[in-house]
Amino acid sequence: MVIRTSLIASVAAAAASAAFAQAPQSAAQAPQQITKADFTANLGSRFSAIDTNHDGSLGKEEISAMQAKTLAAAKAKEQQQLAAEFAKLDTNHDKALSQAEFDAAAPAMTIRETPDQMIASMDSNKDGKVTAAEFEAGPLADFAKADSNHDGTLTAQELAAARGR
Repeated sequence: MVIRTSLIASVAAAAASAAFAQAPQSAAQAPQQITKADFTANLGSRFSAIDTNHDGSLGKEEISAMQAKTLAAAKAKEQQQLAAEFAKLDTNHDKALSQAEFDAAAPAMTIRETPDQMIASMDSNKDGKVTAAEFEAGPLADFAKADSNHDGTLTAQELAAARGR
C-alpha cells in the first residue's frame, strides 16, 4: 500500500508539474496566481484522464500509457520546433540546406573596438601612439597577477585560476 500511495503521489506531482510546464511561458500569458482549489481541481482532472479504467487508482498500464502520450506530445512539439528552425535556414525552400544558407545563419563576426579605442586603452601617456612598453604593460600586469607565488612561471593551476576570474 505504501508503494502504491507513493507512486500515486509521484504521479500527482508529475501531473502538477506537467500542468505548469505546459502553461504559456510569456509573462503576459502566464497565470499570476492559482488557488489551492483550482490547483486541486486540475490535479483531479489530470488523475481522471490517466485513470482510463475508472477504478479510482492508477495501474502500471495507465501510467505507462500516460508516459507514452506525454513523450509523444513532447517529441511532436520538438519536431515542430526543429522544422520551423530548418525552414528559417532554408531560404530557397528546396528542403535542403546549402553551405551558403548554413553560413548565413552564423552570427556575423565584428571587431569589438575601433583602433582609436584600442589606442586609448593602451596609450598611458596619451600621445596618440602605443610604444612597446605600453603594449606590454597590460598583459605583463595580468601575468604578474596570475603568478600567485611570484616565481616568474605560470603553472597549470595558476593559469586555470586566472581563467576562472
